Amino acid sequence: MIPPFQYKIPKNLREACNLLWDYREKAKVIAGGTDLIIALRNGLLRPEVLIDITHLSELRKIEERNGIISIGGAVTHSEISDSPIIRTYGRILSEAASQIGSPQIRNTGTIGGNVINASPAADTLPPLMVLEAMGKVVSKEGEKEVPIDSLIQGPYRSTLLPHEILVSISFKKLPPHMKDSFIRLARRDGMAIARMSIAVLLQREGNRMKEVRISVGAITPTPQRMKEAESLLEDQPFDLERLRVASEKVSSEMVLRSGVRPSTSYKSPVVKALMMRAIQQAFENRP
Repeated sequence: MIPPFQYKIPKNLREACNLLWDYREKAKVIAGGTDLIIALRNGLLRPEVLIDITHLSELRKIEERNGIISIGGAVTHSEISDSPIIRTYGRILSEAASQIGSPQIRNTGTIGGNVINASPAADTLPPLMVLEAMGKVVSKEGEKEVPIDSLIQGPYRSTLLPHEILVSISFKKLPPHMKDSFIRLARRDGMAIARMSIAVLLQREGNRMKEVRISVGAITPTPQRMKEAESLLEDQPFDLERLRVASEKVSSEMVLRSGVRPSTSYKSPVVKALMMRAIQQAFENRP
């Protein structure tokens, strides 16, 4: 049973910030609520106040301005998946959003919630990492912009303070020559949480790879760019042996960050195979 709480619906962002300032640790923000409601039902959270920011206009926009794409924190996964702007200038995020959960979850869950919940398996995090996205955080004290990975302290722990709101997420428009790939592996189709995922962005010049960006999901405690693997592939000819070595680096990084676990013997060869597949897909098959 969900314990009783007060329910506040602020009229604008300023009022929401004032409410959070007043209630601090006693309050929780709700937008989609797909994760929060479960935590309430399981007794993991017992806030005195829920502050509903779902309908705040400042958090409901997808915009392109001066080469920057901005997505409000309360924009749903379905809206991201269907957005012509995101499909054109950040397709890898659109593709990831289209694979989250069920239609009901995609219609309700928000990108801000997906980030702040800080699940290692969050599907939007690897694409946001390779897009080099920034989060705009607002409170009564003012506003700041921080890299997406700086918003995550550890599994299911964000760095957001109790009186702060993730208002929007932004990234630079991808140029037309950038290619992408997002691969997600789960126990089954549909609502399963990802066991691992890989996001890749790269530029192809003839047979060479440029601007290689790689990030993984569900195999490290927090979002990570695979810098060593990127360096091995950057400005190099496309070569299967080179991909194999880079995939070994990704597997090694997984073990370094997560330690050796019972699942490591399964995950290690699988992440290598997914890594090679993701690079090949981005390099060879995507328009």
